[in-house]
Amino acid sequence: MKLNTTSSHIEIQGELEQGSFGIKQSPKAFQILSSGLYSNKPMAIVRELSANAADAHVLNGNQAVPFEIKLPNRLDSQFYLKDFGPGLSHDQVMRLYTTYFDSTKSESNDFIGGLGLGSKSPFAYTDAFTVESRQNGLTRTYSAFVAEKGIPQIVLLGGATPTEEPDGLTVGFPVSPNDYDAFAKEAKRILPWFSPMPNVLGVALEPLAPPLL
Repeated sequence: MKLNTTSSHIEIQGELEQGSFGIKQSPKAFQILSSGLYSNKPMAIVRELSANAADAHVLNGNQAVPFEIKLPNRLDSQFYLKDFGPGLSHDQVMRLYTTYFDSTKSESNDFIGGLGLGSKSPFAYTDAFTVESRQNGLTRTYSAFVAEKGIPQIVLLGGATPTEEPDGLTVGFPVSPNDYDAFAKEAKRILPWFSPMPNVLGVALEPLAPPLL
């Protein structure tokens, strides 16, 4: 999604010393950007990851194919969202996926996102989550986690392995039993507005009208 930015032209006369504002890499900054933005953590995760999945399908013309979401339950605490977009190369995971405010979607209105923040939304709830990227017949699995000093990091777990699954990305993490209902509630509220509606595992949902175009 294209973002409108504004700037002011100010003439500076004389040789005045100038400086630019910046953002320091710090645990506090990452905590604000990953968690402080969201008051309702389950809602933010379902919404942001679903929007990213829908955008991924736009990237490779897969809009008619529903993405998949697995909700946690008493038999399986795992939450995951699986899309069938183009997937990510190893370099894209290590450099683009891990960078806040960097996105491939910021120059087009065909996408929902554009800030490069939604992919980090699981950090609002958990200190660690997995990212599986499937691309060109290979699967790579990564662990994204908050390190001891409070700075998020990502590590490749092993090497690439062959797969017959279609390209795409899967993001997942275990959920506390106390939060199963919260994730189900937000999924019921958010997911039916997507068109096509995602394939939801763990709860029955009905589409709402009007769907997103």
